Amino acid sequence: MPAIFGMIKDPYERKARLIPGLLVALPLIVPLISVYGAKNPILTSVIGLLSSCGAIFALANISRGLGKKLEQKLIVKWGGMPTTIVLRHRDGYYDSVTKSRYHQVILSKLGIQIPSPSEELADPQRADDIYIGITRRLRELTRNKKGLLLNDNISYGFHRNMVAMRIMGILSSSLGIVYGLIIAKVLTIIPPHFEIIHFANPGLAASMTLLISFILLTSWVFYFNEDSIKRIGFSYAERLFESLLSLRGVSSKRKNI
Repeated sequence: MPAIFGMIKDPYERKARLIPGLLVALPLIVPLISVYGAKNPILTSVIGLLSSCGAIFALANISRGLGKKLEQKLIVKWGGMPTTIVLRHRDGYYDSVTKSRYHQVILSKLGIQIPSPSEELADPQRADDIYIGITRRLRELTRNKKGLLLNDNISYGFHRNMVAMRIMGILSSSLGIVYGLIIAKVLTIIPPHFEIIHFANPGLAASMTLLISFILLTSWVFYFNEDSIKRIGFSYAERLFESLLSLRGVSSKRKNI
């Protein structure tokens, strides 16, 4: 129970890990509660009991686990995390002036020597290890920062986990639409029949189910994809390295890695 309450209280846990799991279940939860909740209080009690006994915690952990697994595949596909990519001399995301300025600030405030372009070219793996170390150190120093940096970090985690649960989301949303059509009496299974006239007055439960399921299905099909993760990832990298400029020096010695 303390873990569940802590998850709900923490903004990253709640928004980036818990909400994607809940959105997968939402198209099925809405019709269950709307149609059967008032008639069957036991069902409502069971859903509440499952939520309080760990279903929420399980959903969040499934979301995080699938998201981390997807992230490892994306790192291979992209050639590194955005925070690593933008620090490379050979990458053109930042203009040369901005990149040089960040490299100098990293040296002066973190005490970490950036590899030269020739050193990076000669040993790109070692250079990437340094860039990854810089990112981890900077994340440690900005862990308690709020504002745009936290928002972009949450947004990245949310998009990553939503894409990781995309297949399950499409399936649950599709089932929600089918069930909504059945509730509205637009669709009958036995015998298979489609009565479009019932769309004129589908009822509140069917309307809510169809609307929520359609919006989520559209989002999973057309919006949540690898490109959206990458876009948010580079946005987070920008915010993270912008925080360097307001960071107090944490090392009085220059350090070569």
